[in-house]
Amino acid sequence: MAASTADVDEANVPSKSEPERPSINWLVKEVLDKLCLDDKVRKNKEGSDEESLEKRCQDSCKKRLSNKAVAPVGVKCSFEDHANRLAHTYLHFAKNAYIVNGVLSDAYSACTHLPSGTTVFNEFMSAVSWGRCSIFSLAGGPGDDILGVLMFLHRHGLRTKVTAGIAEKCGAWERTMNSFYKAMNVSDQEGKPTQHEQYLLSLWKKLDGGIKYYKADMKNRAQFLQPYSPDSQAMAQADLVLLPFVMTSLPETDDIASALQSVLECIKPGALVVFIDHVRSKGIDLINDLSYWCGLRRIYFMSEISYDLPRYEKKEYLSHYKKEFGAEPVRQTKVCTIVFKRPSAQEFDRRSKMTDRERKNIQQGQQRLRKVNPSLRFFSPS
Repeated sequence: MAASTADVDEANVPSKSEPERPSINWLVKEVLDKLCLDDKVRKNKEGSDEESLEKRCQDSCKKRLSNKAVAPVGVKCSFEDHANRLAHTYLHFAKNAYIVNGVLSDAYSACTHLPSGTTVFNEFMSAVSWGRCSIFSLAGGPGDDILGVLMFLHRHGLRTKVTAGIAEKCGAWERTMNSFYKAMNVSDQEGKPTQHEQYLLSLWKKLDGGIKYYKADMKNRAQFLQPYSPDSQAMAQADLVLLPFVMTSLPETDDIASALQSVLECIKPGALVVFIDHVRSKGIDLINDLSYWCGLRRIYFMSEISYDLPRYEKKEYLSHYKKEFGAEPVRQTKVCTIVFKRPSAQEFDRRSKMTDRERKNIQQGQQRLRKVNPSLRFFSPS
C-alpha cells in the first residue's frame, strides 16, 4: 500500500522538463521548437542554401526592438517571412496575452459594483451567461490577444464557448496560430495531465472551432471592411472587439482615420471595444475623437499603467532562444488602455450568478487599481 502511495505522489510532482505552474512562456517554447524543427525539415527536403533561420530571427529581433514594434500591423517588414513571425512571437506573444488579460480584469473590476452585483459589462456578461460569446481582433497576428481573453474568462471562472475571428493582412499568421492552439490540446496524451496541461486544455476547450482569419489591411481603404463583407459581418456580431496596438507605426492619414471610423461604426449596441497602445501614441487622441462622433461611451480609461509578466513565467524557459536570437523577450510594458461601449436600450443588469471566485478577483482588481490610481472612480449605480 505504501508503494502505491509513493507512486501517486511521484505522478503528481512535475518533472524537471515541465513548468511547476501553468506557463505561457513554456507554451511559446514548445511552439517555437515545433516551428523551427519544421523549417529545418523543409530545408533538408528542398536542399535550400538560404541563410540560417537563427541568423534571420536574430536580425529581426534587433530590428523590432530598435523600432519598439509590439504588433504586426504597421511594421516595415514582411510577415510572410517565417523568421519575422518567429521573432515577433518570441518577443511579444506571452506579454501581449497577459496585457489583454490584465486590461480586461482591471476594466471589469472598475466597472462592477460588488454590493449590488451590477456591472457596465452587462451585455457581454449576458452573452457569457448564455454560454456563447463572440470576439473579434483587428491585426491580432498569432492570436495572443484572443488567448488573453480566454485567460480572463478562466481567471474569473466564467464558462462559455468563444467564437473568435481575426482581421489580418498576413495570412501566414494562421499557421502560427494553429500551432499554438494545437499545442494547447493535450486531451489525447497518455497519463495524468499536469497542472500546466490542465490549464492549457481548459483554455482550448473554450474555443468553439478555433479562430477564423479574414484578409484585411487598414492601409487599403478600398478593400477594408466593405459592406456585407465577411470581416465586417463578423465584427458587427462581436460582443468584444480588440484593438491591440493597432495605431502603432501607422501613419496619421485620412485613410487610416477613415478605416478606424469604419471599425467603430460596425460595433453593435452593447458591445465592448478594448483599445491598447503605447502611452505616447498619437492614436489615443484619434480614437477618443472618433469614438465620440461614432456614439461610443468611454467606460474605462487609464492613461498609463504598467503590466509585467508574473514571476512564475521564468526566463529560463526561453533561455535557449535567448542565445539563438540574441535578445530577451519583453517582460514589462507601459500602455494606455481604453474600453468603449456602444450604448444600448438595456439597463445595467445585476449579475445573478456571481461566484465567490469571480467576486474575489474583482475585489483584488479594485484594490490593485486603488494603489495604481487613487483618484480612479469606480462604477456605482444611481
